Amino acid sequence: MRRIFLALLLGLAFCAPLSAQRGVPRRPALPAAADTNDASAYLQYGAARLRTSARDAADAFYWAMQLNPASAEALYGRYTALLLTDPARLLRYWEGDRRTARSREVMAIDSLLFRAMTLDPFLYRKYEHELFRTAYRTAIRRDVDQVEGGMSVSENDIQSYLDALVARGGPWLKAQEAYSRSRFAEALTFYDQAMRETRRKAWLRAERSRIMEHMGQRPQAIAEMRQAIDEMRRTDERDLIFIYESKAILEHSVATLHERLGNLDSAQVAYGRALEEDLSFYPAHMRLAMIALSRADTTTALAELDLAAQVANEPYVGYTYGTVLAQAGKLDEAAAQLEKVIAAAPHYAAPHAMLGLVRDWQGNTAAAVAAYRGFLARAPANDPRRAQLQARVTDLAGGGQ
Repeated sequence: MRRIFLALLLGLAFCAPLSAQRGVPRRPALPAAADTNDASAYLQYGAARLRTSARDAADAFYWAMQLNPASAEALYGRYTALLLTDPARLLRYWEGDRRTARSREVMAIDSLLFRAMTLDPFLYRKYEHELFRTAYRTAIRRDVDQVEGGMSVSENDIQSYLDALVARGGPWLKAQEAYSRSRFAEALTFYDQAMRETRRKAWLRAERSRIMEHMGQRPQAIAEMRQAIDEMRRTDERDLIFIYESKAILEHSVATLHERLGNLDSAQVAYGRALEEDLSFYPAHMRLAMIALSRADTTTALAELDLAAQVANEPYVGYTYGTVLAQAGKLDEAAAQLEKVIAAAPHYAAPHAMLGLVRDWQGNTAAAVAAYRGFLARAPANDPRRAQLQARVTDLAGGGQ
């Protein structure tokens, strides 16, 4: 039975991150040599502040998202940082507390990870260690504080206890630790052991599939993910807590693996299965459009992109749609789509460049120059398009900016 995706049922708008509820976060002051138009500079800043100042890290990842809305790493980084700002809430979330997981604030945070995984279903969650350790440290502190004299226990003592807990813990705990340390073969072994101890294996298999992809074992990863989906079909969907556990996401993952192996027919079928699970699952429409383009089927590509753009107010979706419209010669429609993206994501440089080209092709010199300049004001210094578009501005404007 086709169903609407959980997050949409609960009224969650993926295009409105948590920050929008509190206003725009301040833009962090980067080192003097950093390029403030470069999303990677904010990614580096956020990673460096994650452990010492989660709020600063969250702000940095927010700005990386604004500069590059198609960055899975930026979305994942902000998800992690926002969870770390409230360790007690993180612990409840980590323990699968439904009230916490389904709160409006946590769902907004969770949507960031969902969006990251739609961009890259096999994104390595390299900050898992911070979440893992912070959650367990918080649990230990909570238990210690309930004992008389507990406050006298130092953080170093708690850290030592945590290290010992992981060392003697069960296979799931060891698998999480190994994964967070990029010890993938070891993590696979521990997940295999963990599956022998539980009847609910779907999410463990999904994690194993993601690890197999990191290890370059794509055929095995496909088989494992298919088993995860089969396990999910045998369980009650009411037990679904996290939005990225849906069968649509897992089918999308299978399709991505097929696509990376060059099996486009199989990928197309799997993306179709994702849409059978959730008609509003826009990433499948996006990828079906890209497959159609690879086959020179512009009509199908535009139809799929139109569906994706209707469902998701995601800047990279609109930018892709506008670009394909332009390539198909539909310049007025392309301009309208790109202008919509620019209004929604004013710091995103790429749509300005594409709009400049569209206006240029239309013979609208003034609008082309304005769009090109908009790109030049927002693009990183190392963007390969800068020199060519700067030269074009000079030609159109009759000399200099």
